[in-house]
Amino acid sequence: MDNDELSLEKSTSRVKDPSPDRYKYLASLFYRFANNKISAADVAKLPRRKLRRLAEVGHFKYKYGRYDEAEEIFATLAKIDHKNYYYRSVLGGIYQKLKKWIDSVANYTIALKLNPNDVSSYVNRGEVFLRHDKYKKAAEDFRNAILMDRAGKNLWANRARSLVIALKRSIEAKKQQAPTKNTVVEVPTHPAPRTAGRR
Repeated sequence: MDNDELSLEKSTSRVKDPSPDRYKYLASLFYRFANNKISAADVAKLPRRKLRRLAEVGHFKYKYGRYDEAEEIFATLAKIDHKNYYYRSVLGGIYQKLKKWIDSVANYTIALKLNPNDVSSYVNRGEVFLRHDKYKKAAEDFRNAILMDRAGKNLWANRARSLVIALKRSIEAKKQQAPTKNTVVEVPTHPAPRTAGRR
């Protein structure tokens, strides 16, 4: 046996401490992970401080328009710690900037499932719906954001209030562009074609 085979044999997945308490701990850990109670970051015992630092780096890249790099960071963070709504919310914003609308809405929706009180995800998802003429869905998201801040102090809720005005204007413009049912549309007539024999 050479050294590679020996190291492979030694690195087989064995429990370091084969006591019954250790097995019980590992079983409960993987049970909670399998039932979506904890994230992979919890299983691996990754320090939250390091994840926050990485998120700060990703946010910095996002802020300065380096969307591809920010996407890579936040996609990784979302996989490692899938219970954190903030990563999904920022990932939705990145996809919105990259004009990947479906991915954007999907990530905002996941963020809202993880934290139904995330005003920014409601407003941003509503803005994507508004951009694609999904007025009813946009109005629902803006309504939810506004209802969370009745005092008018939250910047995101105030943005939703201004987008509601844009929504109303957009609906009015669509109504003015669409012809009514009773309107007669005149079709331009062309002169009759000349025949070859007549001049």
